[in-house]
Amino acid sequence: MYNQDCPSVASRELIEKVMPSLTRLVKIGLSSFCALNGILDFYLDNGSKRLRWSRWLAIYRIVHNFVVFSLTTRFLLDFWEQHEAEIKNSLLMTMNFFTYFTLVFLSIISSMGCCFYWQNKIFVVLQKLRHQREQSRQLGYRVPKGKQLFVDCLMFLVTVLLILRLSIHVTTWLISIRVGLNHPCNCFLPECMIFAMNYLVFAIMAEISQCWWRLQTGLEMILLDHPKRRTVANQLCQIQRLHTMFQCLIDVTKEVCSMFKFVLLIYLIRNLWSGIVIGYMVIRLVFGKGHADVELSYIVLAFVICIQPLMFSILMNSLTHTTDSLLDVTKDILRTPHKKSAQVERRIEWLSLQMAGQHTYIVVFGTFRLNRSLVFTSSSVILIHVLYMVQSDYISLTK
Repeated sequence: MYNQDCPSVASRELIEKVMPSLTRLVKIGLSSFCALNGILDFYLDNGSKRLRWSRWLAIYRIVHNFVVFSLTTRFLLDFWEQHEAEIKNSLLMTMNFFTYFTLVFLSIISSMGCCFYWQNKIFVVLQKLRHQREQSRQLGYRVPKGKQLFVDCLMFLVTVLLILRLSIHVTTWLISIRVGLNHPCNCFLPECMIFAMNYLVFAIMAEISQCWWRLQTGLEMILLDHPKRRTVANQLCQIQRLHTMFQCLIDVTKEVCSMFKFVLLIYLIRNLWSGIVIGYMVIRLVFGKGHADVELSYIVLAFVICIQPLMFSILMNSLTHTTDSLLDVTKDILRTPHKKSAQVERRIEWLSLQMAGQHTYIVVFGTFRLNRSLVFTSSSVILIHVLYMVQSDYISLTK
């Protein structure tokens, strides 16, 4: 008799076979994008599957950074020259102009400084994560399918945002040739460099989450998966190994927060500014102030600059919220009663005590904790500032 579940089972098996290869291809593409945008001095050797330094990438990074800084400066001067009158006649435009270019310069300077100052440490962190992944694979620890699918979907969405970013720049460049506006083209390399830097942080946090999930699987195997088949000495050895690996991931998370603190701070400020600009531009459209050529050019530029960072922030927040709860889930697993051996029970209690005062939060300068609560706070700040800007410009909006 024909089984109706066969097509779904077959499609699920096909997805499970195709997804790893597709995910690997996406990671290679995004890593290449980071290297092309002057973020990394090393690459993944496909033959040995190891990270290797490249002198050519180091030279390319220096040249690329110089070009990006020069083009950003040119972008500022061109924009000022074309819209000098509008900027001088509007206080909001003046504030918007200087805020945007200040954030762009701070973003690229923080990215360049992070890549120059922390390049060796980034390399070491990635090496540790790769070593953790290989060690977990040898021990038989696997990422649960649902959580692996979650990370893969986030990676695919990041790829979609990158394609959107490139498509927007190509479209606006073609439009600028017809209209005579050239400033969208000059912001291409700075915006791509900022995206590449944010993706690097995103990729490291995704790898931390996957390594942590593997260790959680290993912990569950020890506590729940037929403990009679393992000797007490074997269980104690595996718990000690897991303790070392958990502690390594906790330390790596702290290093990530330390290395990218300026990058993440500018990332948060830029998201706030993007939300404020988009909110204000939407209100201007509602009031019918977006039909003039100058207004339309502002709206197009705001769309190019602000939409993609806001969409990326949704993905970043989903991942940081996941890392935020990693240790809490592990503590819940450690509360599982284990009465087969008093020695194992004491070792589990000791592991719980060692993890009690630690965390896996992504914190910026020890103050801003990247989770859903911060999204609510940011949305409140955006709403308040948009209302303030509407009040300040109410007369011109209602004319």
